[in-house]
Amino acid sequence: HGIEDFQIVRGDTLAEPKLVQGDRLMQFDVVLANPPYSIKQWDRDAFASDPWGRNLYGTPPQGRADYAFWQHILCSLKPGTGRCAILFPHGVLFRQEEAEMRRRMIEADVIECILGLGPNLFYNSPMEACVVICRTNKPAARKGRILFINAVNEVTRERAQSFLTHDHIARIVAAYREFKDEPGFTRVVTIDAIRKQDSNINIPLYVVNTEHRRTEIRSSGGSLDGTFAAWLEGAANVRQCISAVLGSGQSNQSLPNLNKLRVDMPLWLDRSKWQRLRFDQMAENIRETGQPTPENSATYIGLEHMDTGSLQVRRWGSDADLKGQKLKMRKGDILFAKRNAYLRRVAIAPHDGFFSAHGMILRAKPETVLPDFLPFFMMSDKFMNRAVEISVGSLSPTINWTSLQLQEFDIPPLDQQRQIAEILWAVDKVAQSYDSLIDLLAEARIAQIDGLIPSVETDDSGQAFARLDELATMQNGRPFPSAEYLEPSANGVRLIRPGNLAQDGTMNWSPSATVTLPERHRNENEAWFIGPDQILINLTAQSLEDGFMGRVCFTGVSDEGLLNQRIGRFILKDDISPKFFFRCLQTTRFRKLVENRCEGSKVRHLYFRHFEDFAIPVMSVTKQQEIVKKLDAADVSLRVALSGKDTITAMRQSLAITLIESMP
Repeated sequence: HGIEDFQIVRGDTLAEPKLVQGDRLMQFDVVLANPPYSIKQWDRDAFASDPWGRNLYGTPPQGRADYAFWQHILCSLKPGTGRCAILFPHGVLFRQEEAEMRRRMIEADVIECILGLGPNLFYNSPMEACVVICRTNKPAARKGRILFINAVNEVTRERAQSFLTHDHIARIVAAYREFKDEPGFTRVVTIDAIRKQDSNINIPLYVVNTEHRRTEIRSSGGSLDGTFAAWLEGAANVRQCISAVLGSGQSNQSLPNLNKLRVDMPLWLDRSKWQRLRFDQMAENIRETGQPTPENSATYIGLEHMDTGSLQVRRWGSDADLKGQKLKMRKGDILFAKRNAYLRRVAIAPHDGFFSAHGMILRAKPETVLPDFLPFFMMSDKFMNRAVEISVGSLSPTINWTSLQLQEFDIPPLDQQRQIAEILWAVDKVAQSYDSLIDLLAEARIAQIDGLIPSVETDDSGQAFARLDELATMQNGRPFPSAEYLEPSANGVRLIRPGNLAQDGTMNWSPSATVTLPERHRNENEAWFIGPDQILINLTAQSLEDGFMGRVCFTGVSDEGLLNQRIGRFILKDDISPKFFFRCLQTTRFRKLVENRCEGSKVRHLYFRHFEDFAIPVMSVTKQQEIVKKLDAADVSLRVALSGKDTITAMRQSLAITLIESMP
């Protein structure tokens, strides 16, 4: 960079600083620093009685030395002219174990600006970082104030590299020099206002960047009138589905006149009585931990057991012994996945046991919020958008309680909460009945598949069978850089991952399950591009109970995308119908085979060798087509029920918007 005046000295900055003058540190007008992030191997005890006097704001925890470097730098600044810019992980802005040191720094008025940068700016990590600018003697107009700059969108990505352009840098520098508010980009906050946030200086608490790719969650529910009409309109099909399976004879019941349908706001919903509360006034964060025994694994609930948009936990358990501390839960607790909040994972604990340490266990404070109301509030767009905004990190955005507890929301009084909860629980009960119906139809469908497709173990008719590897080979997907994932709505090519393989054997392209990659990957990875009439299989799963291991899917006319490494594609020979082959892989005996043979403890893996000897019946093309036709007809009932579940979920979300979101 053309700099000729420098001095390089190797050493351990914390244990034995080298840039010293006599018995004190050398002091500088300007310090630019990128200290090692959160190192654990350092002499904390020596720093507690530091001979250089660098522990002026306190002694950092053993597991994170960030504040030790920060204080070293502050002590290395000249009293009247010293300035520094330090690159840090975002955790220094809000971590609870450093709260007292952070409070003292804020009260000392040495922090001038906090700048948040976008993701993927470092070659070795996708994480987002921040730059903290400090001064020993701030200008009079800036005293008692801190400038927050949310520059997360000031980044350009080309040829798999992210960087700041000259325009990005110019905008950031101009914002720092002007030191004034710019909605969605900068905000000047007084120390008094920061005190009210318990000295938490996490950037999204003060500047919400509405354009940030992670900050917008749109509910699937539209207007309440329209959603309710759509549900009623589909109810006839659902009843026909029930009648076909159960013979209930309910399909001829009449429906309301949809043209005359109107849903009015209830008179008891009086928003003039709502009050603004912090989240810690509404809920308590339960942090009781323990080490599960092997017996506890059977009832353990992980984030993988929670379904997007559903309050019900319908599966649990782990095949492996659980390692590390987990959260202790009680039946009825609210389980909240604090990672990837955009997935909307909130559920009610169905039993006592242990919950993932990557979640939160919450209990309502009944003097302000009813336990029956809180789960629906947490599923609302109002809450979820805020949760996403305060998430930290780019690869796996995570919410911290220290930030969440300070968020403020408008909440109805208890009597209105009670009536809102009664309505939403009534709709949720209907959604649960759909779940039961879907389970019943899925069981009936499997029974029909098993009945129509002969098994080598039970067949005594002389049916011929062939090994799977005699009829097909398998192509594995390949890894794609997560740093290049785009929003599902962005122009690009879709990436096929386990969540895209739906329960009914079709493709699931819901936003929560879908990511896209830049369009250039389509041509660069043509060998992994999948189109219609392909048979896909999921090859990994967190546990067998989550239902994904060995799940197969038959792609439709609009199903195109690139194969992720966790998905395999079957390449068939000419003498077997693709749909018949697909149906053979939906049999109970195939599922049991893959469950028995898959490998791995923490994450289960499946390879072609695990099922290459699976026996598939050999029959004429005409016979194959007859079986496929019968099973295709049976699929209709399940898809109608799944569609009905989607509609009732949208209806519940529309009701939540109307009753909770403060919308007219």
